[in-house]
Amino acid sequence: MEKYYEKRIPNGWLFSLLLLALAGLAAGVFLDLRLASWIFDPQANWAQIFAAVSPVPAFWGLGAAGFLTIDIFRNGKYWILGWLIGFVFLAIGPIYMADSFMDELRFGWILAWISGLLISTLPALLYAFLMRKATVEDKIKCIVILLIVCVGSILIVQVTKRIWSRPRYILIQQYTDVPFSPWYKPARSIAEQFPNVMSANSDMFRSFPSGHSQSVACLFLWALIPIFTNKGSVHLSMIIASILSIATMASRMVLGAHFLSDVCAGFAITYLLFAICCWAFKLTRKNPDEDEYYDDEYEEDLE
Repeated sequence: MEKYYEKRIPNGWLFSLLLLALAGLAAGVFLDLRLASWIFDPQANWAQIFAAVSPVPAFWGLGAAGFLTIDIFRNGKYWILGWLIGFVFLAIGPIYMADSFMDELRFGWILAWISGLLISTLPALLYAFLMRKATVEDKIKCIVILLIVCVGSILIVQVTKRIWSRPRYILIQQYTDVPFSPWYKPARSIAEQFPNVMSANSDMFRSFPSGHSQSVACLFLWALIPIFTNKGSVHLSMIIASILSIATMASRMVLGAHFLSDVCAGFAITYLLFAICCWAFKLTRKNPDEDEYYDDEYEEDLE
């Protein structure tokens, strides 16, 4: 029987946040340098904590896709393939997060690995657990969306960073001869003028767009759970994701790692992919003649 989703993501959410991100990108043309100099505080502890943990949502998504893949294949003849694919997805998060904790919070490698494993795996396991009553068809849809949004946004951001080579604000503070570059203009020529800095730390020339903002925007994928299971609140998921995204974006500017346009661009890339998936899978509208969510289990419960 065809499904009708009672819970869905309103188009108002999708369009409003996309427009806000684009407005921030436009405002960056005039406010990037001024705002960065005003809020710059590289010793802000709260911002350092956000810097360490904000990459994890993208890896929650990959881990959740891994658990869901294992769940789908577990009773079939291809269960070994399901476990292999799932393990690959699950292994990426702990590796990256361990490195993040060692870099941002100066954790020792043992503590960093334990923390990275827990913080990237447990939320993914929770995501898959909450999705356990969804149909196989909806679990497959969820996996596809998770991979498109998480993997797609990571690839777009990382490739763009290397093409744009925009100097970070903290680099401009350390080397006064490094000029400010507007976000709309690739700055590869500037990076080539400072080969010693580039060879010592090429990451200093990867300001645009923000990878942390790209990753934290993957939190909006939690709004899929109420849609596919009819449990929970879409609006609450969107509100929490919005608050944490704003906090993360602010933290990156406070540390001098990014400008306003950087964080808005990183957020917009992930959120646009999320919106496109919602529209493509028709998760933003329902059949006008139906007001409830139907499936076989629902009919059995009525009997």
